[in-house]
Amino acid sequence: MSTMNPKAESADAPDSLKKNLEWYIANQKALAEKYNGKVLLIVNQTLINAFGDMGTAYTEALKTYTPGTFTLQPCSPDADSYTLTLYSPMYTLWA
Repeated sequence: MSTMNPKAESADAPDSLKKNLEWYIANQKALAEKYNGKVLLIVNQTLINAFGDMGTAYTEALKTYTPGTFTLQPCSPDADSYTLTLYSPMYTLWA
């Protein structure tokens, strides 16, 4: 895992991905009540679908969306669900 400053590494991520993460954090409690343990597909601050695992979520997301335009967010009521490094083929986003 990188020891670099997380804020510096997220600076190049598109605003849409940052906004998706902010939306998730703002709605985390309600989302976790319904989707705890699932992987959420978020596009334009909107929940598109929830999946049982990251592989399925990524495969399904790629059928409709281009990498860098969607967020796959593990859902839980805990802060560690968004303090992880999230990887995409194009971006790394830290929260």
